[in-house]
Amino acid sequence: MGIGSKIFKHTVIYSFGTILGKLISFLMLPFYANIFRTEGYGVIAMIDTSLGLFTIMFAGGVHTAITRIYHEHSRETQCLVLGTAIRIVWIVGAIAVTLPLIFSKTISNVLLGSQQYYTLFCIALITFVIEVAGQSASTILIIRQKSIAFSSVELIRLIIGVTFNILLVIMMDIGLIGIFISSFLSTAMSAAIYHILSFKESGLGFDGKIALELLRFQLPLIPGELIAFLGRQAERVIVRIMLGLEGMGVLEMAYKFPPLLNLLIVIPFTRAWRTKCIEIADREGSQDVIGRMFTNFLFVVIFAGLLLAVTIPYLLEVMTPAEFWNASRIAQIEILSTILAASSSYMVFGILIRQQTAVISIIKSALTPVKIILAFALIYAWGLAGAAYSALVIEVLTLIWISVKSQSFYSITLEYKKIGMIICGAAMIFVMLDGNNYTTSGPARYFKEHFLRPVLLCLQSSPLGDGKSGRLVRALMIKEDQLVAIIFNSAISSILWVLFPFVKQRRLVGSRMS
Repeated sequence: MGIGSKIFKHTVIYSFGTILGKLISFLMLPFYANIFRTEGYGVIAMIDTSLGLFTIMFAGGVHTAITRIYHEHSRETQCLVLGTAIRIVWIVGAIAVTLPLIFSKTISNVLLGSQQYYTLFCIALITFVIEVAGQSASTILIIRQKSIAFSSVELIRLIIGVTFNILLVIMMDIGLIGIFISSFLSTAMSAAIYHILSFKESGLGFDGKIALELLRFQLPLIPGELIAFLGRQAERVIVRIMLGLEGMGVLEMAYKFPPLLNLLIVIPFTRAWRTKCIEIADREGSQDVIGRMFTNFLFVVIFAGLLLAVTIPYLLEVMTPAEFWNASRIAQIEILSTILAASSSYMVFGILIRQQTAVISIIKSALTPVKIILAFALIYAWGLAGAAYSALVIEVLTLIWISVKSQSFYSITLEYKKIGMIICGAAMIFVMLDGNNYTTSGPARYFKEHFLRPVLLCLQSSPLGDGKSGRLVRALMIKEDQLVAIIFNSAISSILWVLFPFVKQRRLVGSRMS
């Protein structure tokens, strides 16, 4: 099996649990949107923002640091890398959240204008430490490419999380705290399993020299990541001040969809590919292989982004109250930003392989002030859309700068003609499909009357048509036109796959490097 086939296999396995989880989340979204409304989503967004700060400071780059340092050591000392990293994360994480826990009421009052949410902050902070430690422990499964074991644990986590969300939020109706309790329970369970598996694989030993190596790799990343995070979240703070929690809620809904590209494609792909590309980096022909893999990766990300962009207006109309519908254009812009960020995360390889991580901090530190000024100006001028446009501009500049610097350290052979073909093809399909209205289309009417409507009537007469689930079925029947648009746009956007035979990686090259 060639390297491309192996990476594809592991990516699919890593994605399985996430796809299932997101499918369930989308089915639950109408319930959550109607229960929490825009203000509730605004509260969740602000807490996520504050936790993101801790993630950058104490967890950013942990996976990459462990993977890079692990491959530098001999078999005799590799087992110490993971144990050392896990201990560092637990110690630093516990120290990091102590003061926020003590002053949680004050933080809640400052960020949300009320102390009533401090319990949510406390639960979220504790969950954060457990999450980071658990994900650090899971790195051994990624390094050993045990994708089935990793996905099995994530599936267990999903089942626990969904079960408690339904029980606490929908059935017991305890409000926002149910979301945070469910997250804590599912995270604790998965982290416990990862720690057990990690201990069996490599033990939990500690080595001071390895600790210094990990810190030397990771610490230069923190200033730039922290500054970039503050710039990225500045738009949320500005929206919170200018447009209130309701505006935050709409922005949060818009930002809920683009991360699907990361969850379903970028993160699973990175788990499968990052350790492999480090292994082959110094072999003959590796620059060509890594360049061809980027073409394949970009094609899949752009196709998924296109699919999401042409269906998201109708998804919002089907799944959320009318107050969220103006989030669609913001989400489309953010999808493009997410594709650019995914490209940057791939192109940064040269910087990481040469351990020049301080360069990343310099780039992000330089662009962040521009981001904050731009966000303020564009939000003031264009409202919520300004937040998305400011992020887009910065992602373009980040990709250009990172690519130039990274290529100077390790030159990847990029297939510019194929990349241009992919981008142009996706752009033309988007322009053709964006805003389509199929209500007067003969094929659409035929499909609705002879296929979609019978399916919905069947659902209505089934057990799903009773009780609370029946409300969802009845809502779908009212939104027949939107469902037709989602199906037709999804099918037509698949035309992009016609280009895939022209851009896919050649098996011969992949086989030599496997």
